[in-house]
Amino acid sequence: MAICEDPWLARSDQVGADPDWREILIPEGYGIAEYWIDRKNQQVVLTRVVLF
Repeated sequence: MAICEDPWLARSDQVGADPDWREILIPEGYGIAEYWIDRKNQQVVLTRVVLF
């Protein structure tokens, strides 16, 4: 729910030059989730999950 209300999640980091391309650590050290914010269509697209 939080990602829908505020897609620039606290503790997320920008990936590359695009500020809407983000990554965030999965709690408990399980991995990293990458996502892209589509402002035009007001969508958040989960692009990759890397588990540790």
